[in-house]
Amino acid sequence: MTFIQLNQLYKRHSRWVPIVSFFGGFLFDMIVLRRIDDVKVILQQALYLLIVAALIGIDLIEEDRKVQSPKVLSKVWKFRKAILHFLLGTLLNSYTIFYFKSASALTSLFFIVILGGLVILNEFKKFGRSETQVHVAFLSLCLISYFTSLAPTLMGFIGTLPFLCAVAGSLMTFAGYYAIIKTKISDNPSLLKTHLAFPFAAIQIVIVILYFINAIPPVPLSVKYMGIYHGVTKTEGGWELSYTRPRWKFWQNGDQTFLARRGDEVYCYVQVFSPVRFKDRLQIRWLYWVEKRGWLSSDAIPMPVLGGREEGYRAVTKKSNFEPGKWRVQIETLESREIGRLGFVIAQDTDTGERDQHKVVR
Repeated sequence: MTFIQLNQLYKRHSRWVPIVSFFGGFLFDMIVLRRIDDVKVILQQALYLLIVAALIGIDLIEEDRKVQSPKVLSKVWKFRKAILHFLLGTLLNSYTIFYFKSASALTSLFFIVILGGLVILNEFKKFGRSETQVHVAFLSLCLISYFTSLAPTLMGFIGTLPFLCAVAGSLMTFAGYYAIIKTKISDNPSLLKTHLAFPFAAIQIVIVILYFINAIPPVPLSVKYMGIYHGVTKTEGGWELSYTRPRWKFWQNGDQTFLARRGDEVYCYVQVFSPVRFKDRLQIRWLYWVEKRGWLSSDAIPMPVLGGREEGYRAVTKKSNFEPGKWRVQIETLESREIGRLGFVIAQDTDTGERDQHKVVR
């Protein structure tokens, strides 16, 4: 197919370009995206951010005056909007996936819903005269998300300090970007404020507020698996987990209906993913439900976590003193930012016969 034919095809189906770009970016991301600490993923996102910033910079300059396309880019110049949508969509998809893996609390899931809405909004909504401002806001969101995942990965722990370093990295990067754009449209300071500084700053402020109300998921950590078991034993091949759950309840992790007899202990087995060279401490919190009082904390047991394993760092905690009723186990950071949770019920087992136990090694 010649370039002229491609151009004609583009004009004929231009209204479908954003949709194709959206699904193309999403599928591309699903195929390429691997671990959050993968050097290729980190460099790929940095390159995408650089290209997105350059394309938005061109749009900013065009708000001030007509921009002539460089000769070397003349053939692809008219496709730059589609390229911008593709790259923004891919970046937003990536961060939505990373945040989703680390989200558990309702506030975090609400944030994920908003982020997913922005992904769709980016692709299917026309913003008219506000398009450049919206794209700058999306760039701000992608940039702070990039540093929010990068800082704890490089520093080897999670918490307020890595987050503040991420915010500082985002602001310093923007300061350099702002200085470059300012040289191109220095005679229009109001445009710099309304189309660049204000939308960028607004997103940064919102993210900081959301972080301190625990609405931002604790990337780059994520719970790979949680389960409740009657017994857990360390073996050469891993951990041997014992459960009595009927096999037809295949959707449950272990004994989420825990039939307890005298002398039983409730075991919680977890696998938590963290980046290479990551070394931090989490906590496993046990909670039980009390009518008219809600969920009450029973114990918060420290849990060290080391990074690098694809399947996640494995840990076990147990509960010896318990009462029948509704229970929940939460995996949290030391700042009580929830990473994962699992609900289960403890019921009295009146049967005295031999148990039908099953075992699995993880």
